[in-house]
Amino acid sequence: MSTLGVIAGREMRLALRNRGVLISALIFAVWFPVMSALGIAAGAGEDAAAVAGAIAAITLPVGVFMGYLFCADAFLREKRDGTIETLHCTPVYLRRLWEGKAAGVAVPAYLTTLLSAAVTVAAVSTLSGAPVATEPLLLLHLAVVVPVWIVAAAGLIGAAQLALGMRENQILGFVFIFGFIFLIAGLQGIVSGGPGISATTEAVLAAVGIALLALARVIAGKVTKERIIRTIP
Repeated sequence: MSTLGVIAGREMRLALRNRGVLISALIFAVWFPVMSALGIAAGAGEDAAAVAGAIAAITLPVGVFMGYLFCADAFLREKRDGTIETLHCTPVYLRRLWEGKAAGVAVPAYLTTLLSAAVTVAAVSTLSGAPVATEPLLLLHLAVVVPVWIVAAAGLIGAAQLALGMRENQILGFVFIFGFIFLIAGLQGIVSGGPGISATTEAVLAAVGIALLALARVIAGKVTKERIIRTIP
């Protein structure tokens, strides 16, 4: 098995064993769509494209938040307990360590986001009667755009958590998550040609997500082991 696979598998197992984070994620994954379903159904009516667009608009911020939720424990945990110092002694490049961690936390974040999307679709379909589950652009959104943004969010936040001290991370964590949400809302407002989901919007969101992921990889490559050691409390 590759080094990336070993690191990612370890992070996935740790994430699934962390009951506190997992319960918080599951509660948010169910509570948020149930609270949003009534508003979506009332605003979009029986227009399947409009309903799909509304579901896509709320699913992406949910995915980013899930990435932040799982990522916060993966990177900061090892700074708090000093495990990161031991990992530095292994023959693993820092960027590969970051890649494995980001990929590992992205998997449970993506699964809980899919659960949230399924609950949203079921609730909205029941209330509006619109067959949104068969909308191809919504399926593309969930299969491509959402995971790219989740990995990008986890990667950017993880790189920042490696490079910054504990106090700075407490502040910048909220800045990152709200920054992602405002960016998503701004892109959807500027690009979308109407209330429904569109191929143009999905293409732009996918391109921006890939660009953010590339930026996260560059930032992670600039972080040094010495920098990380100096930020350990």
